[in-house]
Amino acid sequence: RIAVPTTLGRLHILPIIPDLLSRFPKLEVDLVLSDLMRDMVEDRVDLVIRVGSVEEPDAVVRRVAKTPLVCVGSRQYFEKHGIPTKPAELADHNCLVYGGFKESANWPFVGQEGHFSVAVRGNLTSNSIETIRAGVLAGVGIGMFTKASLVEELSHPDVVTILGEYVQGTRDISFVWPKRRLVSARVRHVTDFLAASLEGRI
Repeated sequence: RIAVPTTLGRLHILPIIPDLLSRFPKLEVDLVLSDLMRDMVEDRVDLVIRVGSVEEPDAVVRRVAKTPLVCVGSRQYFEKHGIPTKPAELADHNCLVYGGFKESANWPFVGQEGHFSVAVRGNLTSNSIETIRAGVLAGVGIGMFTKASLVEELSHPDVVTILGEYVQGTRDISFVWPKRRLVSARVRHVTDFLAASLEGRI
């Protein structure tokens, strides 16, 4: 049983599942797509894939990739409201907040004086990155995403990346499993296969 955030799973894990099953034909995979944090022991999850920091002392963490942050909006939105040229100007914009970020209402930036954050707010907040992506594409507001969650949209002609010189943060993509559980050979094989595949995709 593998638990993975919905968007990361749809974009990056599902496409490599056929190769995984072809490599290990006797393997049975239960893929749980959810942006909710899973209790690995209670939910009988063998492997959790997480984006961002992992603060669980009873877990083994294997970082397999990094994905940069990007701040984006649609041309439709910017034609109506203008394009912010400095992070502070986001205070005057409708920012759609993904509840999965620890810094939910404070977006991270880097300037001449180092790291700083800007408090943002808007009329749409969700614990689903899919919802925030849809809102941005529909012209509702501006969003902060990991690049791995936005691979389809970054090549879309209506999606505009903004504040690039100020957005330099990254997020780890990690494999996590319970420290107190004996890791089976199957889990090790799957972990190695997925890690190698993800490193080539992200």
